[in-house]
Amino acid sequence: MFTHFEDIDAKIGFIGPYGRHFTSLRGLLGGNGIALDEAQNFAVFNSLSYVEAASHDFLFVDIDGLGGISNVFDRLTTLRVDYPTVPVILISDEFKRDDFERSRQAIGDISLRSPIRYSSLEFALFEAPTNNKNWQDNLTEYNQSFAA
Repeated sequence: MFTHFEDIDAKIGFIGPYGRHFTSLRGLLGGNGIALDEAQNFAVFNSLSYVEAASHDFLFVDIDGLGGISNVFDRLTTLRVDYPTVPVILISDEFKRDDFERSRQAIGDISLRSPIRYSSLEFALFEAPTNNKNWQDNLTEYNQSFAA
């Protein structure tokens, strides 16, 4: 069991194909009694009402399953601006290591290297809301730098 999340009732979404990352994540979360919404793509997520999309407590994005960072970069930056209150956790084989800092803040709050380790997932769920709050605080500055 996750030590920091007893009786967590979270709405957790997943953007990417139903496959390896989805299956392993569903198993890790399910073992802790946490449900993972069905896998979807950006179009399906964006078709949700704003209230429904923004109601996610966490959103995982399988970068590799969507064709790599070059294929999803623009969609991720749009997602971050359109739904700034949703903590985004990125998953990729290409990351050199897990990153719990804010180095990729424009596209996500946390980056997890695949395969996902249990301890990394737990820490990501703990740290993502804090990083997301920082993103929200910096969003005005971010928008101004791209508008210039």
